[in-house]
Amino acid sequence: MKKYFILFGLMTLISPIIKSQAPTEPLLSPLQSGAYLPGIINPRDYANPGFSGVAIVNYNLFFNANKFIDKHGNSVDNIDLIPDPEGRSIPIDTDISGYINALVVAYVSPEIEALGNARYIGVLSPYYATADFRATLEGLPNGNRSVSGGAGGIGDLMVAPVLLTWSNVNDKMDLTAGYIASIPTGRYETGADDNIGLGYWSHIFQVFNYFYLMPQKASAVFIGNTFETHSKVKDADVRAGNRYTIEYGLSQYLSERLDVTVQGGHTWQVNKDSGNDVYWNTDYKDRYSTVGVGVGYWPVKQAFYVNAKWTTNYSIRQHFNYNALQVQLIWAPQLLRAKAGN
Repeated sequence: MKKYFILFGLMTLISPIIKSQAPTEPLLSPLQSGAYLPGIINPRDYANPGFSGVAIVNYNLFFNANKFIDKHGNSVDNIDLIPDPEGRSIPIDTDISGYINALVVAYVSPEIEALGNARYIGVLSPYYATADFRATLEGLPNGNRSVSGGAGGIGDLMVAPVLLTWSNVNDKMDLTAGYIASIPTGRYETGADDNIGLGYWSHIFQVFNYFYLMPQKASAVFIGNTFETHSKVKDADVRAGNRYTIEYGLSQYLSERLDVTVQGGHTWQVNKDSGNDVYWNTDYKDRYSTVGVGVGYWPVKQAFYVNAKWTTNYSIRQHFNYNALQVQLIWAPQLLRAKAGN
C-alpha cells in the first residue's frame, strides 16, 4: 500500500521535457520502504473480537498529496537540471491523488484452552490501488509545461498465518501477537513507472496491548508495536532497511452503538538499505508520524460497523506529506444471520 511508485513515475515522465540524461539501464527507485503503514488500522482492530467465526473488514482510503519531503525535512518544489554547470533548477508543482481498497477476511477460532484460552486468528488480505498525478514545470524556455500519468492494479498480498489474542479473566486487558507476511504478488519491474507491488517480501512481527478503563470495555486504550524486515528486491541486489513502528490511540463509546477514536503512530527506518546495487546515500533514513480522528457507528449492533476517519502525517523524512479520508466497514456474517433470525 505504497505511493512511492508515483514519484518515480513522475520523474520518468518529466525527464524528456527537462532533457536530463536517462540511465542506460533500468534504475531502481531509491525510495525503498516497508509494507506496513501506521494509521490504516483503527484502534480496536487488533482487540479480541469475543466471538468465533468469520469477520470481513473493508478499508477504503482516499488520499491526496502535493509535496514530497526530502531527507533533510524540506519540501521538494524544484528539479535540478542535469547536466547544468550553473546548477540551475526549475520550480515544479505536483498534485497526486489515489484510492486504495483493502479487503481483509479473517477467521477467528473458539478459545483454545491449551493456549491459555487464546483465540487463533488467520487473515488473508488482497488490495487494489490506483493513483493519478499531475505536475506543472515552470520557467522552461518554451513556457510552462504540464505532464500527467497514473497507475492502478492489484497490489501485494498480505497474509497472517498466525495471530493469537488473549483476554484476562476480568476483561480489563487484551493481548494480541503474531506474524504477517507481505507477498510480492503485485506488478513490479525495476525501472518501470507503473509498479503497484514493492518487489520484495516483508516479514512483519506485531504485539498489541489493550487496556479497558470502563465497564463493558467502553474506553479502550491501545499500544501497538510492529517490527518489519525484508527480502532482496526482485532482480536487484538491494535489501530495504528494517522498520520499527509504534502506534497508540483511544476508542471511546458514547452509547452502545456510537464511538469516537483518536490515534497516532511513528515509523522509523532502523538500519540502512544494503546491497551492491544501492547507489543512493544510505546514511539518511526515512521516518514519518501520523495522527487521525474518526467516528464509528453500529447500524446492526455487534454485527455491522462503519467508521469514517481523517488521517494526515507529519515529522517526515523521504516520504509524501498526505491527507487521507478512510471509510472502514466490518461485517460478522454469522452474527448478521443470527440477528436476522431473531
